[in-house]
Amino acid sequence: MAADTSDERYEQARKRVEAKMGFLSHLAVYVVVNVVFLVVAGTDWLWVTLFWGIGIALHAWQVFFADSGAVAEWKEKQIRKELGRGQSAPEPPAASEAPGPSDDPTIS
Repeated sequence: MAADTSDERYEQARKRVEAKMGFLSHLAVYVVVNVVFLVVAGTDWLWVTLFWGIGIALHAWQVFFADSGAVAEWKEKQIRKELGRGQSAPEPPAASEAPGPSDDPTIS
């Protein structure tokens, strides 16, 4: 059973490394292509650089921050905050305690 855990950890680590390598390749292509665009076409291609840069930023977020402990910690903190907020409001009655149509005195 310990081998299964070790294999799973290895696979997770391998996937994280491959994701980081993919991001670095993406970033390198971005830099090279945009330098060439700047030299060849001047500033006419800045809109491409801007939107591609947004894509690079989203890719970086996904690779480096989406599964990080900081994001998981923030999510847990927000969940605890919402749970605390829900405790101050009165709880709705359980389904067995909810009045049925025949229990309503306004209906004859």
